[in-house]
Amino acid sequence: MHSDQRNSIKFNSNPFDFIRVHPPSYLWQGFVSASLCLGVALALISQVSVARADSLLSRSIPDKWVEPFLPEDEPEPFYPDYVKNDPLAKAEIQINAGQYRRALMTLSIVDPAKSRLPRARALIALGRFDEAMSILTGDDPQIQILRADLLGKMERYSDAIALLRKIVLANPQSVAAHYELGWYLQQSGDYDGAARAYQWFVDQPQDDLSRWRSAPHQFNDAEEAVYIGKALDGWAMLSGAYVGDANLANTILSIFTSAYNRIDTEYYPAHVAAAEYFVAHDDDDQALDELNQALGHNPHDVEALALAGKIAVESFNFAAGEEEVAAIRDVDPDSIAADLLQARNLLQQRRPDEALDVLNSILTRRPNNLQALGLIAGAQALLLHDAEMKAALARADAAQPASPVAYFEAAEQLSAMRQYSQAEGMYKIALARAPWWTAVRNGMGLLETQSGDEAKARVVLEAAHAVDPFSVRTTNYLKLLDMMDGFAKKESAHFIVTYDATQDPVIPEYFSDYLEGIYKDVCGDFHYEPKVKTLIEVFPTHDAFSVRTTGAPWIATVGASTGRVIALTAPRESAGGTFNWARVVRHEFTHTVTLGATDNRIAHWFTEGLAVWEEHSPIPWEWVPMMYDAVSHDKLFPIENLTWAFIRPREPIDRQLAYAESYWIVTYIEQKYGHDANLELMEQEKLGHDLDDSFTAVFHENADAFFKEFDAWAKKQIAGWGYDKASSEKYKQLVSEGESLTQSEDYAGAADKWRQIALLRPMDMLPHYKLMGLYLQLEDWDKAEEQLEALSAVELKDNRYVKVLARLYLKNGKLDLARQRALKAVYINPYDVAAHEVLEKVDSKLGDAAGVAREQRVIDILNNLSSNGTNE
Repeated sequence: MHSDQRNSIKFNSNPFDFIRVHPPSYLWQGFVSASLCLGVALALISQVSVARADSLLSRSIPDKWVEPFLPEDEPEPFYPDYVKNDPLAKAEIQINAGQYRRALMTLSIVDPAKSRLPRARALIALGRFDEAMSILTGDDPQIQILRADLLGKMERYSDAIALLRKIVLANPQSVAAHYELGWYLQQSGDYDGAARAYQWFVDQPQDDLSRWRSAPHQFNDAEEAVYIGKALDGWAMLSGAYVGDANLANTILSIFTSAYNRIDTEYYPAHVAAAEYFVAHDDDDQALDELNQALGHNPHDVEALALAGKIAVESFNFAAGEEEVAAIRDVDPDSIAADLLQARNLLQQRRPDEALDVLNSILTRRPNNLQALGLIAGAQALLLHDAEMKAALARADAAQPASPVAYFEAAEQLSAMRQYSQAEGMYKIALARAPWWTAVRNGMGLLETQSGDEAKARVVLEAAHAVDPFSVRTTNYLKLLDMMDGFAKKESAHFIVTYDATQDPVIPEYFSDYLEGIYKDVCGDFHYEPKVKTLIEVFPTHDAFSVRTTGAPWIATVGASTGRVIALTAPRESAGGTFNWARVVRHEFTHTVTLGATDNRIAHWFTEGLAVWEEHSPIPWEWVPMMYDAVSHDKLFPIENLTWAFIRPREPIDRQLAYAESYWIVTYIEQKYGHDANLELMEQEKLGHDLDDSFTAVFHENADAFFKEFDAWAKKQIAGWGYDKASSEKYKQLVSEGESLTQSEDYAGAADKWRQIALLRPMDMLPHYKLMGLYLQLEDWDKAEEQLEALSAVELKDNRYVKVLARLYLKNGKLDLARQRALKAVYINPYDVAAHEVLEKVDSKLGDAAGVAREQRVIDILNNLSSNGTNE
């Protein structure tokens, strides 16, 4: 988003650029004797004293000090002819383009009494609040409203509210004053007062809502329209007016869109207001579109940058979040908004210690900042610092006893870490204080669904929908719960399996038996049994599965565990593709067990590594060249970065490499230190110890030292894989020879050649595939079986190899092996009638009447589905 625009800025359009980029002391000293006038000019431009300028010139100046006095390093905006000799009009254009420092230079030649308003706007945008406050004097209503807004930005809410009340009394028709009064009452936690202030916009004779609905073209001031739209949204939320008025949301949204489409196409704050509106209603895609348009007009608007950054961070796009932080600090190096965004980014990366440093720095400037206090409480909770968490919340309560903000922020952090019980308590406090706040109810609803209590989730979400019927996330959740209400259920000793009986009637025939069959093995491996039955939810569409796990209709996976709940897409072509659901559900149940064993405190990379290890399957073919390249070129992730390769990969291959590396770390620990070491590492994480403390306790060395030893082990693993230069050259030659022999129908000679290739590259699928075909052609069944085993052991989505293998075992009287492989073919594709027919034949040969009856029943079900067009 707008990064190309920022990245295109050049540092060669301004005579001060060399100073800005290269500020060493000798350069400044060379300028002192000949350029005293420069210091004086800088002082005048910035409204600081000459004494301060003299002090500036007497020493080396850091960039942070020089920056506020230099114009932006970018081309000037376009000026219509009529403003070229009007510095006030010119400065307004510069401010609207985000060139705040250039505007201050332009205004330096204007009578200060006539330029207070634009000068103050520029100073406020740059974070120079004290300077702005010093010039916002006099009785002019616009000046006074901006002064009140500045007091609010400085979190001096009582002062802002008191001033705004005076302005409203003196100017009872001021749209801006009425909105600002409502907004700062809302920010101060006085929601009843805010609702009364917003009520002015719907009372007679004002009644902006009715006027807009009846004759929107009578509104011709874009700024006032935006104030009206924001005030009506606040009124609708706080008063419950959205309930029962199906058109209200569209009406309010139309105010913002009309402001920038009809009234003033250059008024970019209307785009920011529309983005804020979409975010409040959980529509981030639309919000980002609006922000793109706003930043196209003003790439330095802090509100737009902060909102874009927050959306990025919440979607785990840490790089974009960092980019927005840097962009805000280009405007205001001491920005509270930038610090809050940086802290959110760090917390989302589970780096609470670093986040605390940033958050505590905010409190030195804004001691009662509720967002910072709430995030501090969340960070302390993640560190298991209960007393410090309570102290932060107590401090927030002392600042604003009725505010939900700090509790909501803390709840969001706890929920993200699956600390469901603590999070629920925080959400309840926030909800009691702000029953109108849909985000609180949505957070609670997601928490209840992830912890497996759909009934409680529905109560919370129905209430959220009543308050805000237009929330995208709430609507998605409720549609999902409606779907799940119609699911069939099969309950066994340790699991409850739910599924769509119409589209996926074969699910109960296999799932429960398999799950009970693996329960003791998985629980035994990690010395833990879940305290309640695990819920297995099989969704008929991938979109429904995605909403179940994230609230959004798309994620790139087929299975997910949120603790007690394991969600899967149906292993069916029309639901997104077939896959070995048995292997996937074993992987996900391992997450359930390891999350439970560690009170949900296990690192993401570690639980993934353990889950892949618990699959007991060979390394996938596609991982092999990737792993070889990563190890041989020192591209493995440091352990502290490994989790984020899963959540927000920077390269397309990163997530897959993270799975492979995590699995290998677990395997390395198993081989060198034994299984108990992995269990001890889990225990360290349960206690809340950080990476180095955990590794030191278990392996007697920190994570960096451990990683070096692991890396050396990994290099030994790949040594015989045959991907080095010499082996690769030999490989190409042997493949060419093998293909020639096959084409000449010398199958025995070709088989001999491909055996050499398999020895050279044992981790390559191609020689096993070629040998399988050749041995089948030669009717060498034992060797064909060996190659089919190698292929089917790795394959997750295609049941052809294991189906052929089952037929071979059946043909050769190896009935137990035939049944195992036929069952695997069914697991990979439960909708493949041919796989069920093979399994039926094997069960018949084994004399398993129950097995035969089941397969006949399933075959009939599948044939009926096919004939009715219910499934594919």
